[in-house]
Amino acid sequence: MNAFEVFELPVTLDLDLGELRKLYIQKQQLAHPDHGGEIIDSEIINKSYTLLKNRESRVQLILELNQIDTNDSSTLPQGFLFEMMELSESLESEDSSYLMLKIEELMSASNTEFQELSVTFQNTSENIKKLATWYQKNKYYHRLDKNFKGIHEI
Repeated sequence: MNAFEVFELPVTLDLDLGELRKLYIQKQQLAHPDHGGEIIDSEIINKSYTLLKNRESRVQLILELNQIDTNDSSTLPQGFLFEMMELSESLESEDSSYLMLKIEELMSASNTEFQELSVTFQNTSENIKKLATWYQKNKYYHRLDKNFKGIHEI
């Protein structure tokens, strides 16, 4: 059972997080061991809620449900990786205010693209391909932002 099924929701990008929270509380009340539920059900509900409330993990789930490898960067436009490499290399040598603005611009464009995808999203191969491309680009933007801010992942 995937996270959408746990909450009896359609597979969609555009979730009402307030409604998701209400469903989560309702499900947890029924599944909690103090109310006769099973611990395993409560854990599944927790994991599903955590997954769906995060935009990137929700997208990753949708891609995986469509048998798309979320580590495959072949969907990226030509030249994208080169551009990211140039920006990464310039983190130490360029004017930090320029880089900050460039990263903010990329992140803003990514958010706009996501909103556009959300409005028109239907589970078609064309939309899934667009979503896979957005997902890959967004991963690079977030990595670039973390590197700029000096955040090192374990």
